[in-house]
Amino acid sequence: MTACETIIVGAGPAGLACAAALRARGRAALVLEREDCVAASWHRHYDRLHLHTHKMHSGLPGMPMPRRFPKYPSRLEVIEYLDEYARFNDIDIRFGARVTAIRKADRWAVETSGGIFHASNVIVATGRSNAPAIRRWEGQERFTGKLLHSSEFRNAADLGAERVLVVGFGNSAGEIALECAEAGLHVGLSVRGPVNVIPLELFGLPAVSIAIAQQYLPTRLADLINTPFLRLRFGDLGRFGLQRAREGPLTTIRERGRTPLINIGTIERIRSGDIRVFGGISASEGRDVQFADGRRDQFDAIILATGYKPALDGLLPDFAQRFGGANGPARGELQPAGDGLYFCGFTVVATGLLREIGIEAQQIAASIAARPSVTPA
Repeated sequence: MTACETIIVGAGPAGLACAAALRARGRAALVLEREDCVAASWHRHYDRLHLHTHKMHSGLPGMPMPRRFPKYPSRLEVIEYLDEYARFNDIDIRFGARVTAIRKADRWAVETSGGIFHASNVIVATGRSNAPAIRRWEGQERFTGKLLHSSEFRNAADLGAERVLVVGFGNSAGEIALECAEAGLHVGLSVRGPVNVIPLELFGLPAVSIAIAQQYLPTRLADLINTPFLRLRFGDLGRFGLQRAREGPLTTIRERGRTPLINIGTIERIRSGDIRVFGGISASEGRDVQFADGRRDQFDAIILATGYKPALDGLLPDFAQRFGGANGPARGELQPAGDGLYFCGFTVVATGLLREIGIEAQQIAASIAARPSVTPA
């Protein structure tokens, strides 16, 4: 049994940022990480992944990203940065410590595969993308090609398929479909509903910089301002099978927690016909896939780029009572019950996730540092 003032669950960007922010205030923290490295999820992402936010908005507290990095760092560069960030801040990390439950009595008890840790505060930094969300349809088990979630995709060459269907319209879906098209594969994109698309840059400015400049405007007003520029940039997407969402991208992010597709070439491949857009999947049999729009086609592989879920219910025995039917803390709530249980990295924003994590980490550290230091006996 180990006691410390603050336990942080997860050694990804949020966990590292919280530990560094606490250390800067003279407060100790122990990070528990189930894998054997920091930023384990970044190690598992597909090969060509890059940040879609400019590096100047992506540094964590106390350490900007290196000047030698490109504007939009690669997966490997992000891993390099986070490794160095952990070393630079001398963060205390216990690897191979898989957290199985977080319980509250007179103090917090964090149960792990290697024992129980007690703390006055616990910061859950596992993020929204902790477990794959799998979409189901009739006959899915009868599909005889490859069926995998985007978390299992590495690159088009390793896929071993010629006809590929990517399910979803988030950034993973768009980037995976683009890679497969660039590799010369026959690519379909299954899209269930209306979508929002924004450019990586507009008029030479990163999209995230524009969102930061507009962050204090009402989101619907900002969307109204941006709509003519987006229509000019992308034109009528309806003739390619994409229905534009009624609400703009900023409104959708704030009110539904759904991010738009940041276009890095996917739309151009849709226009050229290299990526064909289908409706949602209604059924499959063998390698034949039927869509809700009445069309059908055959595919060797289906990649479910259907996102992730926080999976907090597996950590918190009082999850249902604590969140009342929601899948986690409400937007912007860092300490929902005021009981020393904090959450970092769970809010979807237009201004960049790593930037938001840095802001939240500073707020959480300030909250903890405002109280006398107490280490449970």
